[in-house]
Amino acid sequence: MLRVVKVRLYPNKSQKQAIHKTFGSCRFVYNILLDAKIKAYECGDNLSVYELKKRLVPMKKAIGGEFLKEVDSTALQNSVLKIDVAYKNFFRRVKKEEKAGFPRFKSKHNSYQSYQTSTASIKNAKLYLPKIGTVKAKFHRGEIIGKIKTVTISYEANQYFASINYEDGSQETIGSNNGKSIGIDVGVKVFAYTSDNQQIKHINLKKEIANVIKAQKILSRRKKGSKNRQKAKLKLAKKHLKLRNKRNDFLHKITKKLSENQTVAVENLMIKHMSKKAKGSIDNPNMRASAKRGLNRSIMQQSWGKFFELLEYKLKRNGGELIKVDPKFTSQKCSCCGHISKENRKSQAKFICTKCHTVLNADYNASVNILNAIGTIVKAS
Repeated sequence: MLRVVKVRLYPNKSQKQAIHKTFGSCRFVYNILLDAKIKAYECGDNLSVYELKKRLVPMKKAIGGEFLKEVDSTALQNSVLKIDVAYKNFFRRVKKEEKAGFPRFKSKHNSYQSYQTSTASIKNAKLYLPKIGTVKAKFHRGEIIGKIKTVTISYEANQYFASINYEDGSQETIGSNNGKSIGIDVGVKVFAYTSDNQQIKHINLKKEIANVIKAQKILSRRKKGSKNRQKAKLKLAKKHLKLRNKRNDFLHKITKKLSENQTVAVENLMIKHMSKKAKGSIDNPNMRASAKRGLNRSIMQQSWGKFFELLEYKLKRNGGELIKVDPKFTSQKCSCCGHISKENRKSQAKFICTKCHTVLNADYNASVNILNAIGTIVKAS
């Protein structure tokens, strides 16, 4: 089974220079060949990924291109493959009538830089990278046993990481589950509520978010091109990284616990549509814009999409299944008698059935309805 482990790297000064040289070389190859592909298309021709790869050798032999010989050749080849992937994703989005996002040129000013190699290995508890050497790494999850497929080296907020994709040789189902089926209702006030009547409170990120906003304001006041702006940009990147790490840690912990179940049912939420701007009216286009903006911010901070993604792969690894059900009427339907009415939920927290007069926590009632939608009839207790 394919697995991915992300580890922290601690390169020395010369290794840092070599890594950044590889970043620059891969970026150079990507931009040159992307430009060639665009110009070929404008002339009525199409350059395939194989034709683009053939251009690597002449680029290395050309005057001024000698520096490409000093970096990992597989990293340069993977840069060419990224062009092909970017184009395929572009046409896929166009076909689905989504926001297209045409492939863009890479910039050296981005706070995140990366390259992918196919010939890395682990030697003496260190990561060996071609043309760089053995780099000190922190394998916090124990020894990696199996065949390494690819390794992605990344740089962000003055820190170096390696995402190791390897085949561990195990079967597809390696975990275990408890045979239970549960429903989960996600929300803004409470992160999630399960049909087991368990409340999962969302993580408090107010301090981290405030630090990011403060760092953004400081960056906006710095003069473009100045050293102080570079320092402020690095501080902002560190704040963003800390915020993301704290959120990801929370999501990984709760999804690991929930993935112990056999089946988990959630609502098939259209998060992109839920977080759209308020339409307003012809006379007042900004009507309800402030309230909707606050709601959109709260929805995005919950990271429901990431939560469902992590839960799905962990359930699959444990031999379980994630089922997404139609969210229609899950909050208005009584889980005891099945009566559907808008009047059942007059407040955000409490559900009072107008027919059988059952009083329940609104999120708990919705989670039971979500579970019942997959055919398992359960009554709220």
